[in-house]
Amino acid sequence: MRIFLRALVLGYLIFPLLIKSEGTAQTVPSVYRFLERAQEAGPFASQVTFSTGRFGYGPKGGVLLGGRYGVHVSGPVSMEGVVGVIQGERDIVSPGRDEGDRVIGSADVRMVKLDAGLRFSLTGHRAWHGLSPSLILGGGIAFDTAEQNPVEETLDAADRFELGKSFVGSLGLSTHWYLSDRIALRGDGLFSLSRLGTPPGFSDSARGFVGVEKAEWVQGLSFSVTALFRW
Repeated sequence: MRIFLRALVLGYLIFPLLIKSEGTAQTVPSVYRFLERAQEAGPFASQVTFSTGRFGYGPKGGVLLGGRYGVHVSGPVSMEGVVGVIQGERDIVSPGRDEGDRVIGSADVRMVKLDAGLRFSLTGHRAWHGLSPSLILGGGIAFDTAEQNPVEETLDAADRFELGKSFVGSLGLSTHWYLSDRIALRGDGLFSLSRLGTPPGFSDSARGFVGVEKAEWVQGLSFSVTALFRW
């Protein structure tokens, strides 16, 4: 009986120490996960809208389809390149007609965009609960590859709008959602600025035009979703 009581007392003293030791060995899982892979690429789809300028002859926007490639550089910084094509339309505007009656048709737009940019992750090269919000800063060029509408041939050469090669600067927010180590979804919202050249016919003072610049800046908004494969 005495031996049993001694064993009971000894167990009473040792058991709390065992519980404390086990509790000390436990670790609290982190809400952050380090991203092992540095490169990613995939297709995207986007809806784009543009302001069309003072006289309304600029592209209106449309559906943008393309692909992007990105690589982590250091810390929160990644570099990326984007190639896409916008399918949309624009109004054909005649400066020789009265205001309010200048639109004489519409033309298809097939605008190719080439962009390069920097992405600054707010969580560094890590994901928070699988998410990584970022700031995007980029720039590139856009040019129209669609054929000229026959209606435009009725206008004098000085009255025809041509997109040419236009610089496009962009700023926006992005979020990665890492579904696994190799697969992620990305959502982007971008604000852009680009320049539209003014056809000479729209600055002819004989037609009553005054204060018309040779080019003007127009705004754009886009929202896109990308499926990314990482390696």
